[in-house]
Amino acid sequence: MRLTLFLFLIFIFSSGPGLWAKTDSTAGKPVVYSLEFKGLKRTRTSFARQMVHVKPGDLLDSAKLKADIQMLIRLPSVAHAYYQIFRSHENQYRVFYNVEENFTLLPTFNIWTVGDRLWWYTGLSEYNFLGRNILLEGFYRNNGKHSYGINFKAPFLWEAKWGVAATYKHLVSDEPVYFGETTAIYEYKNTSFELLGLYQWNFNNRLELGGSLFREEYSYIEGGEGIENKPERLLQNKWLVKLNHQYYRVDQYYQYLSGIVNSFNFQTVMTVNDPQPAFNIFWNEWTCYRRLGKKGNFAGRFRLGFSTNNDSPFSAFVVDNHVNIRGVGDRVDRGSAVITLNSEYRHTLWEKDWAAVQGVGFIDYGSWRQPGGGLDDFSKAANIYVYSGGGMRFILKKVYNATLRIDYGIGLTAANNSQGWVLGLGQYF
Repeated sequence: MRLTLFLFLIFIFSSGPGLWAKTDSTAGKPVVYSLEFKGLKRTRTSFARQMVHVKPGDLLDSAKLKADIQMLIRLPSVAHAYYQIFRSHENQYRVFYNVEENFTLLPTFNIWTVGDRLWWYTGLSEYNFLGRNILLEGFYRNNGKHSYGINFKAPFLWEAKWGVAATYKHLVSDEPVYFGETTAIYEYKNTSFELLGLYQWNFNNRLELGGSLFREEYSYIEGGEGIENKPERLLQNKWLVKLNHQYYRVDQYYQYLSGIVNSFNFQTVMTVNDPQPAFNIFWNEWTCYRRLGKKGNFAGRFRLGFSTNNDSPFSAFVVDNHVNIRGVGDRVDRGSAVITLNSEYRHTLWEKDWAAVQGVGFIDYGSWRQPGGGLDDFSKAANIYVYSGGGMRFILKKVYNATLRIDYGIGLTAANNSQGWVLGLGQYF
């Protein structure tokens, strides 16, 4: 017995590394010898390494390499990225991630008129603060009243999964408030502080959970003559809890997108020192993108939302140029539930390595449940908005979110047939 054990041990150790190599899962397979980044100037290399999944010593896997590239392209600091592979020795390979960075420090200035009043907005946003894709931005808006705010968002504060966001805003504007067929104008003030925790547990799923404390104030200005018991002033302190989940599976090549996004949002609002039940809001938004040929891109968005169905002029969902229906006007109606469908075709008319111009044709549809109304409100002609039109997109390809959007929409129904221009930054959706 001892002789047998002795001979067995001699066999094991005399076999050397050759025997053990047979149990190594990487034996004879291509292995990542080193991973290097090229083109990073304002983004920290340590942050980029934190974000990607491929590490030295891993098996060379093209699917993982492609996933890393899409992860990098999603970052505000990256305009485009691609990988290269070079053999080092034996089955060892050097991998290079080549990155074209975006310019991420963006000043903003807009000026427009609403009625006889001049509005202007200015702000400064840094989307790659400290080289770690942290958003830091501030803004000031003047519409005869003063609004301002500051926003901090660090989605990858701890590794590539955990982050935090904080926002302070003081917003003041004149808002139309609807009492049946009659409209009154109120000055609306909202001062809020919001804090969110961010979590991304895999490549496609993101979660936000947190809340805010805010004060809302409505002060009557004019209109609504003949309305009995309309409030002259309403002041409420509130707190809000929110939960947002996003499933994001989109491949991006500069201005071209292909894939799907689904966003679910839930909020509950309580008024301080008010025994009334919580006010709840939820909406789900599904968006799809598909490339058509070399220069075309289809985009579609469907939103379904419901809130507590109070018979209140201050309902949660608005009908607005910049939110859902292009050409309809600014905050022309409100409702306690909403169904909208936006579709558009984008076609690249001119393109260089630094810029592009797209032409756009679109159809926007929306229907609202009136405050305190029933589900049959969705089918009533007065609550249905169908608008169509066209526009242009002027895109700086290596500046983050630098798309100037110009659209003109025309109402197609007898009940709602206004028309108008809509200007903004970024794609409509």
